[in-house]
Amino acid sequence: MSQFFKDVMNKVFAYSNYELVNTAITLFQLRRLRYWAFQEVMTSVRNCNGYLLDLGAGDGSMTRFIISNGFRHRPIILLDPAISGLRSMGNLHSELVDRVVGVSEYLPLKRGSICTVYTSFALRQFNNKPLALIEVRRILRKDGSFIVLEFWRPDNPLTYAVLLFYLVFALPLLVSIVAPREVRDYATMRITVRGIGSISWLRELIKELVGNIESYQTYLGIFLLIRAVRT
Repeated sequence: MSQFFKDVMNKVFAYSNYELVNTAITLFQLRRLRYWAFQEVMTSVRNCNGYLLDLGAGDGSMTRFIISNGFRHRPIILLDPAISGLRSMGNLHSELVDRVVGVSEYLPLKRGSICTVYTSFALRQFNNKPLALIEVRRILRKDGSFIVLEFWRPDNPLTYAVLLFYLVFALPLLVSIVAPREVRDYATMRITVRGIGSISWLRELIKELVGNIESYQTYLGIFLLIRAVRT
């Protein structure tokens, strides 16, 4: 993640409306999407013991969701470069969760030490995505899983045009209603979408750098969920 996006995310996490805004901009599908990702996490740990890593954890929203749905038997590391996001968890679930300030391109973890890596609406902002995926593969155990829940650039040109219209015109209006102070910060989403390859590109990149894709689904053509297994 570049320094620009680190600064933006530190500001966003400092506000109290982060979860509300994310719910609104996902067209109130956030809980459904997270539940799908939670199911993939549960599948991933059936035959793999050890730590989980929430990569680009932000304020720990995805991890809190996982724990609140009954996942309380494995230790989880939350890693993010934005200190304010990690701090926002306070001592919540401290018996399960460790927090680490770090970047995805240089993970301060041992080779083969992690059972499952999951990332929720963060991969899009990583500064060097191929390097981040190489790092994910390095720290995963054999047969460990990498789970991605994201808002991504669609393959279909028409869907992409609609998405850009939403990001440029509808999104600022929506954010201005629920969190007026954050309009400028959330405007960076169109920058992240324009600077990435399509969903198909991401699938091939994960397959090449991490492992076999065991599960894949999209929603509305722009939200995707992938689970890849390190081979």
